[in-house]
Amino acid sequence: MEDRLIQEIKDSNDIVDVISSYIPVIRKGNAVMARCPFHEEKTPSFRINESGQYFKCFGCGKGGNVITFVRDYEHITFMEAVEKLANRAGISISSAPKSKKRSKTELLLNVYQMAKDFFVNNLKFETKVYEYLQKRGLSLETLKKFEIGYALDSFNGLQNYLKRNNINQNILENSGLFGKKNDRLYDIFRNRIMFPIHSLNGKIVAFGGRVLSPDQGGGKYINSPTTDIYHKGDQLYGLHLTKYEISKKKYVLISEGYLDFLRLYENGFTNSVASLGTSLTEKQVKLLSRYTEKFILLYDGDNAGQKAAVRASSIIIKEGYSAEIAVLPSEEDPDSYLIKYGKDDLQKIIDNAVPLIEFVKKDQKQFSSQRQKIEFLMEIVRENSDNLTKDLLIKAISETFRISENSLFSVLKPKNLRMQKQEKLKLKDHSEERTLMEFIINSPNLIKNVAERVKPDYFLNEIYKKLFIELLKITETHKIESVSEWFDLQDVDKKIIDQISEFITDNYGNEIIDEIINSMYIRKIKLDIKNINNKIMLFGDNIEMFKALIKEKEDLKNQLNEIIDSPSTQFIAQRGLNE
Repeated sequence: MEDRLIQEIKDSNDIVDVISSYIPVIRKGNAVMARCPFHEEKTPSFRINESGQYFKCFGCGKGGNVITFVRDYEHITFMEAVEKLANRAGISISSAPKSKKRSKTELLLNVYQMAKDFFVNNLKFETKVYEYLQKRGLSLETLKKFEIGYALDSFNGLQNYLKRNNINQNILENSGLFGKKNDRLYDIFRNRIMFPIHSLNGKIVAFGGRVLSPDQGGGKYINSPTTDIYHKGDQLYGLHLTKYEISKKKYVLISEGYLDFLRLYENGFTNSVASLGTSLTEKQVKLLSRYTEKFILLYDGDNAGQKAAVRASSIIIKEGYSAEIAVLPSEEDPDSYLIKYGKDDLQKIIDNAVPLIEFVKKDQKQFSSQRQKIEFLMEIVRENSDNLTKDLLIKAISETFRISENSLFSVLKPKNLRMQKQEKLKLKDHSEERTLMEFIINSPNLIKNVAERVKPDYFLNEIYKKLFIELLKITETHKIESVSEWFDLQDVDKKIIDQISEFITDNYGNEIIDEIINSMYIRKIKLDIKNINNKIMLFGDNIEMFKALIKEKEDLKNQLNEIIDSPSTQFIAQRGLNE
């Protein structure tokens, strides 16, 4: 989508109007405030800048523009938020020419919607199948809500239905709904209960088909293959309906199968999803992390289920989130347990879910020794990219297994994580550098002017220095003219955007920027002179080196005097020289 069209959509959606449609806002004079929807607070610290068309929470530090607010509040993608705001403003974004891939995607989505209608309609006339589902305890309301249907025991029932509805052969062959033998297509889903798999925005992108009896051939489940609209491991069953409850309850229950999920949902566990009978993937974890950072694995109680729970937990932790395992009796799954014991007993099991480290410590089946358990957990630590998470994991492993942290840290190569932690603690907050960062982030059109006078090595705080370098890179390739435009950068690491939002403020002192820049320059020269003095002490016996260093020192002193003579920096320079 063109930048021009995105800007038009932003201009057509006043940020105050949009945000006030989601949360209550308070006007006090020119200020617009609210309680932040992204963290718990009693006193409003969420400010909406009407003239700049951006928001900033001075409690949690979150900031953005109208698009990123809708994206983060609704937990959708940037482009989905753009589309939502375009519809709100009555702006058509479908007039742009569509690629062949987009057109094919729309056709496939239409085919899957038609296939769902076909399966649902079949169920109305298959009394035995409907009675089977009722015996399994699934209510009519659940069957309707999740659009569950039935595939006829026929090799061409769905195929004939789609052909009657003008779906051509090429689309049928690429839909993933049919196999091919002797140049003839046949329905791959036959005599099965059909579970539609929805994307996050509610579109049907695949199906899962379950047998009606154990002696039926072809495997207990058949799932759609990879197509242009479906990639195995990208979706989670039920998430399109449970995402808001997951966000509200601040944790997600993950089960393995369709019926487990449906039983959980019917019993009020509406913050659930199912991993579609496959191992949990990194993409699924990242998808769920839009709504929560706490994951509870509610897998089958048998050995295979517990192994799967351990694998899933390790993936969750590697991605930097919290994983706990709820342990069912060895012969039970969530579906059977709820039928036998009810939701109150299951809630107790969920409440007693244990973190992965504690589960591994107690496990008697998957690991043959204490050493093997620790090595397994340390591999998770090693693969985690966040140093704080690594430190916390090592602390937990140390306490659980009663082994020293030093021993665990020594296992990690090539760099001791404790040293990295100590390096971070050495960073100091230089207030003048922070003020400069606030100035250039809130006045992005002036960054190039500042960059002509400030070099990265003027910074003593490494965090500010690295961010300054990133800002220079961004403004080389993007034209940023207002604060709001920082949040339109889709090709920039989200961590950088989060850092930028930390510096957004309505009050930055541009009247003292010259003084700050000169102060940083003076400080840099003084450090250079100090380094030269150290070199003179080391290389004083070398006459040539001594002369060169004295010449360099005199040049720096001359530069320093020129700055000191400037009226705007005389006070700062004198103060600096006397320190």
